[in-house]
Amino acid sequence: MKSIQINNYGGSDVVGINDNVSIPKVSPGKVLVEVKASGVNPVDWKIREGYFQQMVPLQFPATLGTDFSGVVKELGENASKSFNIGDEVYGQASVLSGGSGSFAELVLTNNDNVGPKQRL
Repeated sequence: MKSIQINNYGGSDVVGINDNVSIPKVSPGKVLVEVKASGVNPVDWKIREGYFQQMVPLQFPATLGTDFSGVVKELGENASKSFNIGDEVYGQASVLSGGSGSFAELVLTNNDNVGPKQRL
């Protein structure tokens, strides 16, 4: 799987595409989502530069990104919301909140950080 990752804290020069990232393993209370879109937020460069390393140190390589939209691929045990495989969802998968980072083809996020996408 492809993912946009960093191998250390720094400027934009530390960002790169990794073509060989393992698919995150689903665990209790987690949801695996195939990403269709990912948002870029100011917090992403702050994480990249190390502003949060005292609070939540990253394990490198680290996938950045918070917001995503996509399709449910797998559900962990105790996923309390009523999602089904194939449901369209949106949410957050920041490494700061226990997610795997949204700049990837597949993301793992906490069940509480994802919701059903509704059409208007």
